[in-house]
Amino acid sequence: MKVSRFIIVVLLLVSSLVSAAAQDAPQEPVTALRFKPGVLLVKFNGDLSASMAQDVMQAYGATFERNLLVEGVQVWRVARGQELSLAARMTADPRIAYAEPDYRYSVWVAPRDAAVTPNDPGYSSQWAHPKINSPQAWDITQGSASVVIAIVDTGVDAGHPDLSSKLVTGYDAIDGDNNPRDGHGHGTHVSGIAAAHTNNGVGVAGLGWNASIMPIRVLGDDGSGWSSDIAEGVTWAYQHGAKIINLSLGGPDPSQTMQDTVNNAHNAGALVIAAMGNAREDDNPTSYPAAYNNVFAVAATAPDDTFSYFSQYGPHCDIAAPGGEMGYLHDPNGIYSTMPTYNVTMVTQNGYNKNYDFVHGTSQATPYVSGLAALIWSLDDSLTPDEVQQIIEDTAVDLGPAGWDKDYGHGRIDAYAAVQAVKPAAPTLDPISNADGDGDYTVGWSSVSGATYTLEEDSHASFPAPTTVYSGTNTSYNVTGQTAGVWYYRVKATKNGKDSNWSNTESVGVVPTAPTLSPISNVGNSDAYTLTWSAPTGAVQYTLQEANNSAFSNASTRYVGSATSYSVTGQRAGTWYYRVLASNSVGDSAWSSSQSTTVDPLPLSAPNLAPIDNSDGDGSYSVSWSSVVSATYYVLEESRSPYFDAPSLAYSGTMTTHVVTDQAGGTWHYRVRAFGDAGGLSSPWSISRSATVSVEVYLPLALKSAGTSVAASIANGDFENGSDGSWTESSSGGWDLIQSVTLQLRIETNGSLTTCRWARRP
Repeated sequence: MKVSRFIIVVLLLVSSLVSAAAQDAPQEPVTALRFKPGVLLVKFNGDLSASMAQDVMQAYGATFERNLLVEGVQVWRVARGQELSLAARMTADPRIAYAEPDYRYSVWVAPRDAAVTPNDPGYSSQWAHPKINSPQAWDITQGSASVVIAIVDTGVDAGHPDLSSKLVTGYDAIDGDNNPRDGHGHGTHVSGIAAAHTNNGVGVAGLGWNASIMPIRVLGDDGSGWSSDIAEGVTWAYQHGAKIINLSLGGPDPSQTMQDTVNNAHNAGALVIAAMGNAREDDNPTSYPAAYNNVFAVAATAPDDTFSYFSQYGPHCDIAAPGGEMGYLHDPNGIYSTMPTYNVTMVTQNGYNKNYDFVHGTSQATPYVSGLAALIWSLDDSLTPDEVQQIIEDTAVDLGPAGWDKDYGHGRIDAYAAVQAVKPAAPTLDPISNADGDGDYTVGWSSVSGATYTLEEDSHASFPAPTTVYSGTNTSYNVTGQTAGVWYYRVKATKNGKDSNWSNTESVGVVPTAPTLSPISNVGNSDAYTLTWSAPTGAVQYTLQEANNSAFSNASTRYVGSATSYSVTGQRAGTWYYRVLASNSVGDSAWSSSQSTTVDPLPLSAPNLAPIDNSDGDGSYSVSWSSVVSATYYVLEESRSPYFDAPSLAYSGTMTTHVVTDQAGGTWHYRVRAFGDAGGLSSPWSISRSATVSVEVYLPLALKSAGTSVAASIANGDFENGSDGSWTESSSGGWDLIQSVTLQLRIETNGSLTTCRWARRP
């Protein structure tokens, strides 16, 4: 079938009566001269001293010419005609990582065998755009100037009206300057396909539309060049901000220098895209750089969505794109794009028009993929090169056999499907500042071009029941009057009907508002009265302070707990001031306004409660106090709380000592007051004292069901493991280790702090 197609195209060629046979002669990608005469590219193994490097060069009769931009690679001059043999000898030298010829690569112009609609007049001649759904893709994104496509080629016509406004600073690797003027025409044609100035009423439309073009000249006016210059051009491009490296060139010889360069570009975050090559009928040789690792290899398709007759194939083929299929000069089945506005090789020797013309080849297919990559990155610049490639492959139109095949790779690109598959970049939520802990603060996030935002709030970090608090185009939202607690926020961007992933989560804490302390009702200036306060939302605990002055100097904490009231009894004479604050896990509210009450003097003075001695920690100890003149009996209260919010009667009688026996474990607080029979005499409460009782748990009872061998398997913290139940070691803390299952566990409690130790049972 391919032979018949070839015959038909030849007949078309003859009938077209093209005047100059030279204009129709195939432009071979590889000339008879496969590499630069008298030159090798050499890389040492590790660092050699200057003298050792000189010795190596002298051993092979070589001289140093220059260092490439590619790290560690040098250009050496060697005897002409000995390039391959010297390269083989040097590569076998353990001091040299590799040595290789400076191979020739050429442009891939094939031999001539056979939504939003932009206002560019040449758009009607660009059949590829409707084929790959460019207009629909442009409805979603028209690209971004921040995405730079490096056209590593023959240079670019910087004065072309469809390109001049799109160019960033480029590089001429051949002449070593920043003037990559196109003397051939190929690079200018490729540039227009990728990103010509679009919708400007001039010329043609570029798929990348708003993307920038970085012109890199690595091929001469004959359309060919050396791997050393190409490697330098690629290196310069990614080091100067190119996200996409377009290589519409190639040759049959692999180069380690080029593979290393491609790897470096990929690792730097650039997507390297290369043409498969135009020698399908010539035994389909494998072409490079398309066959390198970390290269997105592009085949060409004809207007009827079959592979172009010249398009090479193979296991490294990744994707296909329109490359055209011409039978004669200016055939509209080619790819219409920009040509230099002055005479170049393609014009003077090959018969192409200046300004604009049709050309076909895998060279022309490749910049369509580059332009599409630029559109994708304009939607999400956080994507990696591999992720961009994956999106293009996953959304391609499957041609040929189902699934991947050697002719089309994953299929022909579909620009609309590809950009539809791109989520906008997720915004980044800023840390939320709320130093004062109140309910007023601002939530802010980074912008995503052209997006609207949805901000969600929840009281749990997993967002089980989120509330949308904002939807719109702003990148910040002011929260006011937020209730107390910890609040979590996340935001997503929506663009062109696609939602981004959720942003990072940020949290903010809000303390409760200050409680309101009610006025104190104390008719008759009694020594007993009740304090009450409001319960702000989100409060879990309250702290009540008492002082004998309105400035609360030397204030004492009268109560800490979750109740919203507290009863004072047996208060001493004087004027007493109170204030309360609320707390949650975030922190404390402000203090409430204060309230005060006056207590008239009581007829009896308060007893003096002595410190309680319970140094052995058991449940038996004495509580004693001083006698009070005119007192006839005393009341002793005990409480587990130092605030006596739920006290119990421990003793009532005439004695000034009370013996406590078999007290439960824990810390116990005591206070005492005196009473007299005549006229209901009473005293204030004494100061409080406390005693701590340890708790003992006997292991045989606790572990009875575990069996007699349990002692050997008990996890005992910082104690060493005993053996065979003998337990003769001592711990680093000085305690005896468990010696049998008859031992007891003692838990010592001091306030809210509980500690444990092992001890022998008496």
